[in-house]
Amino acid sequence: MHVVDAKLRHRELTQEVYDIGDEVVEYIEHLMEAIADWDVELVEDCFAEFTEIVEDARNDSRRVVAELAGLRQALTSGLRSGTVSVRAKRESDAQAPEALSVSELIAAFPLEAPALIRDMTTAMNARSQAVLARLEQVNEWILNQTAVVADDLDSLSLPVVFSRTQRIVDTTIEAWQDAVAAQHPEYTRTMWGSNPPKFLLERARIDAIVAKVAAKRAKGRAS
Repeated sequence: MHVVDAKLRHRELTQEVYDIGDEVVEYIEHLMEAIADWDVELVEDCFAEFTEIVEDARNDSRRVVAELAGLRQALTSGLRSGTVSVRAKRESDAQAPEALSVSELIAAFPLEAPALIRDMTTAMNARSQAVLARLEQVNEWILNQTAVVADDLDSLSLPVVFSRTQRIVDTTIEAWQDAVAAQHPEYTRTMWGSNPPKFLLERARIDAIVAKVAAKRAKGRAS
């Protein structure tokens, strides 16, 4: 591979490391928006999408890091020594958040039966906010870990990071489904629609554009 092409490919692959992490974070944000809207079915749909994305992230990160490691070796040693400067190592200062379990969520925000409407509202909102806060911590951790790997490929394993991400998100989402949606479905239904997810609006906008373009192309072929 020509040196110029190798340097270009090096930049592309380094950006891919960041992009993989960004995509996982984006789909966790979709989950967060669905929870904030109290939309049980959308949470299930977003969780299914997230599961596919995080599996892709494990596979893609393994491929990208392997190719990037070979390029960096070639561009920093041997005949091409100095073509790409050695990147400064970044400390992995972010601790992986723990998964939030059903029992922990209920214990943190208990609710005795029968409960007053005021008490139930307080407990359900607090449980949802705790889940959202934990998922936000997961996203911060992912972004930190991908940045660390982009600088130092030997620092940690991104596939392991994403496997751990899957376990944390799985348990935390199940905690919301069990401790909020399943325990008080009436309240959840009442709150549904209070915070319409932005990503759904964006998808609708994109779908409308795609449909408009398709209609123009169909009209052009017909004329």
